Amino acid sequence: MRTAPGSYTLDNGWRQARHRLDLLEGCFDAGTVRRLSRLGIGPGWRCLEVGAGGGSTTRWLCGAVGPDGRVTAVDIDTRFVEGIGAPNLDVLRADVTTDELPWSAFDLVHARLLLVHLPTRERVLDRLVACLRPGGCLLVEEADHYPIEAAGTGLYRDGWISVFDAAIRRAGVDLDWARALPMRLAEAGLADVTCDAEVHHFEGGTPEAEFLRLTARQLREAGLVEGAPPGQLDAWDELLRRPGRWFPGPAIVGAWGRKSERS
Repeated sequence: MRTAPGSYTLDNGWRQARHRLDLLEGCFDAGTVRRLSRLGIGPGWRCLEVGAGGGSTTRWLCGAVGPDGRVTAVDIDTRFVEGIGAPNLDVLRADVTTDELPWSAFDLVHARLLLVHLPTRERVLDRLVACLRPGGCLLVEEADHYPIEAAGTGLYRDGWISVFDAAIRRAGVDLDWARALPMRLAEAGLADVTCDAEVHHFEGGTPEAEFLRLTARQLREAGLVEGAPPGQLDAWDELLRRPGRWFPGPAIVGAWGRKSERS
């Protein structure tokens, strides 16, 4: 079934969603934990995890804030976080583009690989800032394809353009957006803005390759892949299975800042 324009393209109801999210967590959790730890999260913090997905970051936050802290996990489909069962966890099924969230309530708000999928991402970013207490921190981590534009070659680059640039943009995804994240956080009123980026080069047949391969398959089954040359997507799928072939992945841009104590 075709995904409606403007809707989230990679929903948790897909038959291989749990496996895809496991791969995502295995690829990117280390960077997320490093950034979160840098923010000094500790006992008693109140945290909002937006787009909780498979739940690994939610679990980590529950442990980091301890019994005196609280974590609220938000997703449009909460099936994978409902079973965590931590006593300091609240699970909220909500659409952050339309539903109300608690304002001025959290010491930390975190979102990973979410906003680039939302056509109203700028407005959602402002809403996430509004959820922060004075002095609270917002951490946003998003993908940008500039390493593939710069270093990708041959079938890998051509397939990326067909699958991600052509297909995913039909649903309102913007893979150019993350490179300007620090500027966007500053424009949203945050102070002490800091940013870094990680680029993984990965071998065919590894979890990173399988994550991208399954993402392309989900887009294809959602009816978003149109107009690709005959056989190109099958060839791209096969290429990502091949050990010995190496590819640049997208950059994961992480930017964080702090809400003024006077807010």
